[in-house]
Amino acid sequence: MQKNNAQRGLREAVGKYKNSVYGVIAANLRNKSEADDIFQETFLLYYTKDLYFENERAEKAWLVKTALNLCRKANLSIWNLRVDRLDDKAEIITQPPLTAKENDVLQAVRALNTKLREPVYLYYFEEMSVKEIAQLLGIRSGTVQVRLVRARKLLKERLKGEYFYE
Repeated sequence: MQKNNAQRGLREAVGKYKNSVYGVIAANLRNKSEADDIFQETFLLYYTKDLYFENERAEKAWLVKTALNLCRKANLSIWNLRVDRLDDKAEIITQPPLTAKENDVLQAVRALNTKLREPVYLYYFEEMSVKEIAQLLGIRSGTVQVRLVRARKLLKERLKGEYFYE
């Protein structure tokens, strides 16, 4: 009986958060097969742990943090550090599909370094507050705000002309 409840909980969580979790993963990895593996591993951890969440935002935050940690681990693996991987940006699939402009913005965000990319993605794509991002990343709110300002400046330079008017 308990196994059925866990399976039902997993199905509900995947249904609610699959786009958010996969989006975070896709923003941090350059390979679709790796992204798929991390997605599965994130929900496998969710399934195997006896978790209790106060609300849906806490549940989503746990899933996003777990996915980010797994991405960091994957990006620091010996394989990824030593292998010259092809840039297969086109393989990343999002739901719903992105327009050409949205894809350009996502690619510019993906080109940022990790410290800037994570807060930007969580703030703009996942609509998390600065406070939530700070808690999730284990940093101060002021640090999140500084990183957002720096990232906006870099994105403005990279996307100049098409998205920013001067």
